[in-house]
Amino acid sequence: MAMTSGIMVTPGMHSRTWHGKELSLDEFLVLIKGVGLETVDIFLDMLEHVDLHSLAKHIKAHDLKTACFYINADLVSDDPDKVKEADENFKRGIGAAQTLGAPICFTHGSQHTHQGPEAFQKYTERLDEKLELFAGTGTTLVIENAGKLLHTAEDMVRITDVLANLRLCLDTGNFYLWGQDEVDAVRMMLPRTVHFHIKDYAQRWEGNGDPRADDCELGKGRVRNEEIINFLKGKCWQGVLAWEPAGQPEDEFEASVKRLLDWMA
Repeated sequence: MAMTSGIMVTPGMHSRTWHGKELSLDEFLVLIKGVGLETVDIFLDMLEHVDLHSLAKHIKAHDLKTACFYINADLVSDDPDKVKEADENFKRGIGAAQTLGAPICFTHGSQHTHQGPEAFQKYTERLDEKLELFAGTGTTLVIENAGKLLHTAEDMVRITDVLANLRLCLDTGNFYLWGQDEVDAVRMMLPRTVHFHIKDYAQRWEGNGDPRADDCELGKGRVRNEEIINFLKGKCWQGVLAWEPAGQPEDEFEASVKRLLDWMA
């Protein structure tokens, strides 16, 4: 089994316009399949606009697979409403992942809003609690390198050393954004990694104490994605490389997908 191509379907993206025409869900999935992609990553928020069982039927009808399902949850906050929301979203998200046939759940919503040792410890403890929900489900929980809370390979090592059942989704662009060597980070974390986000950035700078970078067409920026994918080939890594688009116009969208597929080939 080789690496598999995919795309992160960000909230609202399924109803994007294409050459001036607003696409239906079916038309969007036809587009995804037509450019050569094999899988989709789906966010929980999408279920506010599309019925879950209808979505599963449409994805299957277009010979696509759901690679990963995204659960938004703040696992650091002690606010009772956010704790309740996190609990409900995980329960709903695991069920949705099973309906869609997604083998992986990705949780987000903590790392960009919290930072520091105390938050890191609380995040670890609550992830441990959530991991118990996945026992016997056949679904794997992953997190990514992101935000001020957890963005280095060393952070990822620390948390997976404690949480043996936690796996990783490595974001190549995020390593570059935070000044990490993205190739070295992937080499270090590959044994714990089951999913990838592939994206590209042009010029990087600091703004108000935070890293910033310009989104760009895949392959036109400074993230060493081709080198990373060649490394994955050499290791016979099996999993999904999900392109994370950033609102590129049609020509850059198509060129980005073509470049990802060329690298994988």
